[in-house]
Amino acid sequence: MLNFFLNMRKKVSATVVIHLCFYLSAVIAWPIMAEMELFERFYEFSRDYEDWDIDEFALLVVNLTVALIFSALFQSSRLRKLVRQRDFQRQRAEQNARHDPLTGLMNRRAFGDRLEKTAKTVSAARPIYIAMLDLDRFKPVNDIHGHAAGDMIIRKVAQRLTVEIGKIAQIGRLGGDEFAVIFEPGTTVTQVERSASRLIHAIEQPFHFNKTPIYISGSVGLMKWDDDLSVTEALRRADKSLYAAKDGGRARFAWYDAELDQKSHERSQLEIDLTKAIANNQIEAWFQPIINIETEDLIGFEVLARWTHETRGIVSPGTFIEIAEDSGQIGDLGLSILRQACRAAADWNPELTISFNVSPLQFHDPNLVEQIKGILDECHFDARRLTIEVTESSIIRDFDIARAKLDALKDLGVAVALDDFGTGYSSLASLRQLPFDRIKIDRSFVTNIATEPQNQKIVAGIMALATGLELDVTAEGIETDEDLSYLQDLSCSLGQGFLFERAVPETHVHWLIDSKWNDWPLDAQRANDLQETSMKAAS
Repeated sequence: MLNFFLNMRKKVSATVVIHLCFYLSAVIAWPIMAEMELFERFYEFSRDYEDWDIDEFALLVVNLTVALIFSALFQSSRLRKLVRQRDFQRQRAEQNARHDPLTGLMNRRAFGDRLEKTAKTVSAARPIYIAMLDLDRFKPVNDIHGHAAGDMIIRKVAQRLTVEIGKIAQIGRLGGDEFAVIFEPGTTVTQVERSASRLIHAIEQPFHFNKTPIYISGSVGLMKWDDDLSVTEALRRADKSLYAAKDGGRARFAWYDAELDQKSHERSQLEIDLTKAIANNQIEAWFQPIINIETEDLIGFEVLARWTHETRGIVSPGTFIEIAEDSGQIGDLGLSILRQACRAAADWNPELTISFNVSPLQFHDPNLVEQIKGILDECHFDARRLTIEVTESSIIRDFDIARAKLDALKDLGVAVALDDFGTGYSSLASLRQLPFDRIKIDRSFVTNIATEPQNQKIVAGIMALATGLELDVTAEGIETDEDLSYLQDLSCSLGQGFLFERAVPETHVHWLIDSKWNDWPLDAQRANDLQETSMKAAS
């Protein structure tokens, strides 16, 4: 009892303590008085000395005792309430210290503690499996839809994870859009992989924010913890496997192996170098000719990004564009390439056009139209000479938003084209609802078309559709004279591919403009000569 009061001294006032003492005294004294018949004796004494008015005094004592009892009961109730509040606050503090406030899952600290306990039981005979999950290209969600949408998605993802694997695993949120999972002992490899597949599928289902569907995906890294590893090393390996899954195409899972360490280091360094390269315009605009295959005239160029690293040499566009998308730099990269292209093309024949492919992530930037207009004004480039190419993945998720953006581009005078036509399931719907000027047949249907009957039927159908809708058609991926001849027979108007020329730097463009495509492509010697001539002219 004494300890109880000592612990509560900071919560309870001195008055409460005094009242409780009176109450305890009364509780103890009344039985004693009854046992000793003190009440009867006090009554007889008061009768003998009525002139003393002792009975009134006794009544006063009784009333005070009762009042003290009720006061003590009240203060006791208040005390119990204070104790409950203290316990609730302590529990809430513990909850906040160990759980993520947004999702209710374990936070990084609690997950780390759980791993520390797990490490004591790990052995080759009793392995533990860890999964690391990260949302793919999540940053644009916050940039485009706002942080409220991002928070909503994080909460929903946590709920979906709990539903899918909550019975066989413990889940934590490490921060941002990254989650970690510890599978219960006894979980098999098959169960782990099936769980990873279910998680990926669950995340791919649309999230709705303000009646707008938002589509994302998730990648999962897996590691088997069956030897003497520190918690830090176990998490590091799970993280490496996660990035391996992303490098493999995203929306998939991958297991850790020793080679991932070197690959991860290289990717991290490449991301740092990419940031510097974009800022310094080291990623250059290159140009691939687009030919009117009916008249054999050059009508323009497709703008492509090329990066020659100072130590690594040529970096594949597929590599650095993917890194740019993952790191949220694709917008800056795209605008840099478009600005370079407009500056270069401003001095060309004004009849020549440039076509620029906008990344799906960049397309969803609400400021895209204003940014393109700003570049056109800055470079004094006629908007009618620019074609913006978008892929079906850019528009399929919300036709209304896509149409508004494409209409705004057309209001500027910019033409719009649907790239990689035929690879999606809703291309026909896209053509019906959106204001395209041109479609580009995906190279997978064009290359070797002269010998592929199935591709011939597909391309013939596309050509018939385009004719009915009065749309120009560009066939990309033309590599042989036979493919060209077949497309000419189908009355395909425009073409590009290695048969004509690969993408070339700005220094080679003027030679292409001044010559006929029959003289192409440039051989190595001629390309070197052009490069030397350009360098001399610049000096």
